[in-house]
Amino acid sequence: MKTDEMVANYNAIFTQIHKRFKWTNKTVFMAAAAIYTMKSKPFELETFNRTAESIKEQAGWFSPMKSHPRFTVAAILDVNLDDPVQHVPQIFTIYDDLINQFKRGNFTYIVATIILTSNEDVERGELIRKAKMIYDDMKKEHPFLTGQSDYPLAVLLAYENQDDMRERMEYFYDRLNEYQFNKGNNLQFLSHILSLAHTENDNELINRVIQIYDDFKRVGLKQKSSYYPIMGMLALLPPHTINMEAVVSIYKKIQQLKHFKWQKDLNVMMAVSFFVSEKLEHANIAETSIYTAVESIIQAQQAVMIGSIAGAAAATSSSSGSN
Repeated sequence: MKTDEMVANYNAIFTQIHKRFKWTNKTVFMAAAAIYTMKSKPFELETFNRTAESIKEQAGWFSPMKSHPRFTVAAILDVNLDDPVQHVPQIFTIYDDLINQFKRGNFTYIVATIILTSNEDVERGELIRKAKMIYDDMKKEHPFLTGQSDYPLAVLLAYENQDDMRERMEYFYDRLNEYQFNKGNNLQFLSHILSLAHTENDNELINRVIQIYDDFKRVGLKQKSSYYPIMGMLALLPPHTINMEAVVSIYKKIQQLKHFKWQKDLNVMMAVSFFVSEKLEHANIAETSIYTAVESIIQAQQAVMIGSIAGAAAATSSSSGSN
């Protein structure tokens, strides 16, 4: 699907969801619409609604799945599985396994969806133990930066079979900080993203990220630390495929749509995600390994975006209810 079609599809899906549910927190439905768009999955409102309602019905009284996050989880299930409603009970089964190692919450449910929809043939208990070890290593290196939002990426890293992962993550973090990337959770996330590209030369990846960072300023986009992860997504693409002018063009088209004009940061994220998704769709065999890594990154970025949006929405709802 070409990026122009992606933007039109994204807007159409969002409009259907927003019209049906009429929530004031539009960002939750932006995330859901983006999931369908990036997977090029035809959207059926009733299937989406049935899946979300099934999640709500099977969730415990105090589960976040009773509220906003169920819609984004429903979207993930629907784009990846033929009969999403049938698979809803598995989300809660996997979640119960996860909370033996991880804390309860939105991000743990997102991890459950990643495991459920993954095509990797890995024993679940071993995967969860490995993910917890990776998360603990993150926490040891950066105790004040690492939190529940890192759960999804820890699980994606657990699918990789790299002995030097921890050293590579720290190398990326330190080298990029020596340039002009600010220390913090976003730089940590970027370093984890780059570590997934285990077939690429580390210094080459660093040079690509620096070039993209400079290109953001050249094309008129701010060099915000919140954009570090999407810079990493772009850096995993073969350099000859990156076109920042095309990214800006997608961003401007999204920005012009009435529902999204106040969501500048999310619009930049969507523009990059749509651009990368279009490149993935036209990958050739010679580039399979790097595109496989980028697919993992899109999944990780979606997970963090979804979890962050869901958390903000839940906080807003709680604040409103207490007044």
